[in-house]
Amino acid sequence: MIRADRGQYTDHFVANGYAGFSDLDLSSVRDYDEIRRRCEQAFPTRSTRHVGNVAGQFDAFLFRIREGDYVITPERDPARLRYGCVTGPCASAPGDDGCPFRNRRAVDWAGASLERSSFSESFQNTIASMRSVFSVSRREEFLAAIGAAHDPGGDETADSRRQDGSDQGVEVEREDSEAAVERPFDPARIKVRTIPVLVSQLMSRIEHDEIDLAPDFQRMSGIWNAEKKSRLIESLLLRIPIPVFYVAADEEESWKVVDGVQRLSTIRDYVNDGFALTRLEYRSEFDGQRYADLPRPMQRRIDETQFVVNVIEPGTPPEVMFNIFRRINTGGAPLNGQEIRHALNPGPVRDYLKRLAESNAFVEATDWSIKPDRMDDRACVLRFLAFHMEPWERYRSSSLDDHLNAIMDSINQAGRDRRNVLAEDFKKAMRAAAGIFGDDAFRKRYLRSDSRRPISMPLFEAWSVQLARCSQEQIDRLVERRDAVRERFVALLNQDQEFEQAISASTGAPQRIRKRFAAIRDLVQELV
Repeated sequence: MIRADRGQYTDHFVANGYAGFSDLDLSSVRDYDEIRRRCEQAFPTRSTRHVGNVAGQFDAFLFRIREGDYVITPERDPARLRYGCVTGPCASAPGDDGCPFRNRRAVDWAGASLERSSFSESFQNTIASMRSVFSVSRREEFLAAIGAAHDPGGDETADSRRQDGSDQGVEVEREDSEAAVERPFDPARIKVRTIPVLVSQLMSRIEHDEIDLAPDFQRMSGIWNAEKKSRLIESLLLRIPIPVFYVAADEEESWKVVDGVQRLSTIRDYVNDGFALTRLEYRSEFDGQRYADLPRPMQRRIDETQFVVNVIEPGTPPEVMFNIFRRINTGGAPLNGQEIRHALNPGPVRDYLKRLAESNAFVEATDWSIKPDRMDDRACVLRFLAFHMEPWERYRSSSLDDHLNAIMDSINQAGRDRRNVLAEDFKKAMRAAAGIFGDDAFRKRYLRSDSRRPISMPLFEAWSVQLARCSQEQIDRLVERRDAVRERFVALLNQDQEFEQAISASTGAPQRIRKRFAAIRDLVQELV
């Protein structure tokens, strides 16, 4: 979120393709410490806290916003919001276009604005903040809103459709009200108890491998920077209550953590002297100190902090457990479906999906465009396996999530030989897709001249499963006729609205799954 001085300069931003911040020239700074020194010089009479807040906003604008991120800014009319995608690094400009903001990021602004009232009250309250540059935490709500604003099934022409994808390189799948059916579950099947636990007890459990933190959650490294970790520890020192933790217990009372992985990992790392505190807001006297450096009373304060843990008892059905965790995600960056499945399914499947997602065949077919930090790459692999192990023709489940959860368990139960065969089928499909589509595999394309779009997960399923079923002779034929395949695929997207909907909205509905798989099957059979 970039405020544009309450929308006063939004027109300048949009007309000239940038987002700007502040008239203080920071073109030569290289890190936060230098920003902080500049701000102290620029605001000598302001409080330390004020200077720290301003420096943090500069740090966000210059260094933490990345290419591919979305930015939002209000218009002069506070009821409207503009948004765009960052396309370049920060640069300094003289401000001779009427906008005094010298620090600028190149932005590809969307042609239409959004109504503020279309967002939830909590989202509106977030973007009403007085801060100039800050992160908006309700990411999924925003992405859903821009997807709905550019519905490919609406009145737009094909060449005006824009790329609506997450910053992970995967297109957002939308649910529509017609197909989104809430499946109630029997309250008697939900077994949850609430217990108080001290930090020292949690650390003891972790030390004895009685808490599974799902350590390869790569998302942690990108979301929990040193400052955020330090603020959590500062909260313990200040005795500020921490949100509850949710865990699933097994028969031996070991826990799998879903909501609270990052918090527990941060506390574990700090207690083990894994990092030093930095940029504290209230207890700045502890800046630079590790746990071992703290005075004993402060160490004791951390050790004796009491958390509330909600424990889901063994015997709770997996589909119920998954829905509970999806509902109670409370963190600043809630877990997505694949991250929940990963946490609830320890065993060979974790490493298996990871290895396939890191295989040369997959990263080359997807052109290195899917970021692994939210496990979208592993979700792609699992979606292939879900309809390759259990053929799509027999799919009747009312919930794609339940089906994916079951496949995770099936992979854990499968023998090594079976997993090796599936892996070879997957790699064959990836190599075939790269040979046919080049760097445009698994992406929507309405015109051959369109710019490239993010990976479409429903297209990934349909194409990869069909290509895995092909013989090598058939694949060679498709590669030989790749221009015809591409032309036929573009025609399918433009001429078959039912297929277009099947890869865009309510994509887990059985009838839409059958539609997209059958359409790709027919296209392939026609050409081989």
